[in-house]
Amino acid sequence: MRRVLLCLPFLTLSIVVSVMAQQPAGVGVRLIVVKTEEEAAGLRNRLQAGERFQDLANKYSIDASASAGGYVGIMVIGDLRKEFQDALAGLRPGQVSPIVKIGEKYVLLQVVSEAEAHYYLGYALAGQGKLDEAVGEFLNALRIDPEYAEAHTGLGNAWGLQGKLDEAIAEQREALRINPQYAEAHNYLGIALLEQGNVDEAIAEYREAIRINSNYDEAHYNLGNVLDDQGKLVEAVGEYREALRINPSYDAAHYNLGVALKHQGMLDEAVREYREALRINPSLAAAHNNLGVALLEQGKLDEAIAEYRETLRINPNYEEAHYNLGVALKEQGKLDEAIREYRETLRVNPHGAKAYNNLGAALLEQGKLDEAIAEYREGLRINPNYAIFHYDLGVALKDQGKLDEAVKEYREALSLNPNYPEAHNNLGIALKDQGKLDEAIVEYREALRINPSFALVRYNLGEALRQQGDRTGAAREFRDFLRLPPSSPEWKEKIERARSILAELEKP
Repeated sequence: MRRVLLCLPFLTLSIVVSVMAQQPAGVGVRLIVVKTEEEAAGLRNRLQAGERFQDLANKYSIDASASAGGYVGIMVIGDLRKEFQDALAGLRPGQVSPIVKIGEKYVLLQVVSEAEAHYYLGYALAGQGKLDEAVGEFLNALRIDPEYAEAHTGLGNAWGLQGKLDEAIAEQREALRINPQYAEAHNYLGIALLEQGNVDEAIAEYREAIRINSNYDEAHYNLGNVLDDQGKLVEAVGEYREALRINPSYDAAHYNLGVALKHQGMLDEAVREYREALRINPSLAAAHNNLGVALLEQGKLDEAIAEYRETLRINPNYEEAHYNLGVALKEQGKLDEAIREYRETLRVNPHGAKAYNNLGAALLEQGKLDEAIAEYREGLRINPNYAIFHYDLGVALKDQGKLDEAVKEYREALSLNPNYPEAHNNLGIALKDQGKLDEAIVEYREALRINPSFALVRYNLGEALRQQGDRTGAAREFRDFLRLPPSSPEWKEKIERARSILAELEKP
């Protein structure tokens, strides 16, 4: 659920591809745009002192290219406005232009090297999913400059997306040989190691990325994911919160924080985080689905159903949302609609054993025993080791009067889960109906060993002991039963009968 995709760093430059393809004779250009000449002059001084253009562009530029380090693509000098032509005239790769005033804004320009131009094109191609072409451009960059750490990282990420994890890891390590303080390479090395199953090494790389750059939101987020998967929820929550401190608009971090908080039982906080993720990204289907789950646990059934429906509006093939919607509709008593959603779940995933079981339960409530049994059997064909499937099938078979088959299914459920009090109770009922009173009593006692407050079993055991002639034992069970159940309508008949039998048993 929470794996970080290796393609994430490639998403911001996809527009560059067409520009470069159309203008092959141009030069790669970065820019920083600010509002005042004083700010531009200060940034130019910092650049001349050795700070990286892309870092300052990312932090200070008000242009849309800021997230891409100021990179705007390959430009043909003669096609630019005269102020830019004059500023770029004679500028060598890496040099910074004089300040250019355009309207009410102030601009700094930098020409990138040929290797960087190939790197940026590779980056953009990867963002478009053209991984083979991207690999070619990263390799072109490295032929020109084998010590170009960013190109090694870009190549590693592209290979990672192609499933070539060994090659991906080798490239990230090469980037770190060149620049051991390259936080992004540590982060992406962690991602590749995690995909390979090397969890401890991945954690070490994320922590190293954070040591180098404590404000690296993605590394905090990725570390939170791994800690979450390890069940270290408190630590995971801390990392997600740190990612959000740095970047409050990080929708995935809000979502994952919601997941972790829900696992901790903090439903109100989880709901708040899911809603925040959706405020930032209303099309985040998983957040709608999980918000629905949390709302259902809060008893807000109508709101939960609305969220599941919104999930399915965004993604009609979201299996879990169809299933969850089916559960909620069944809880509302809308069996036809619930059945339709379970069938949709199975359309998306014909191997969803739980959906077959829930579909069977809904059909059973409609009295369609043959159909229900067929669905239970299909669920068991997919997952024969699921105790509740055997139990539910046993219930349906008993309703059909097939006691031998029902007993077999209850016993199968108990072989998978010996501490299943409902299965012991129902097995007891079936055995009693077969005339095997002693065996039935054994099952009732086992159910009560597991759950001494199981009122129905107390009643059933009382009846069985009375039939066996054990008046003292029967009276004891009926007294215990009458102390347990609530005085609700569904219990009224059994409560009245238990009182009547107990009065008879207690007569001298």
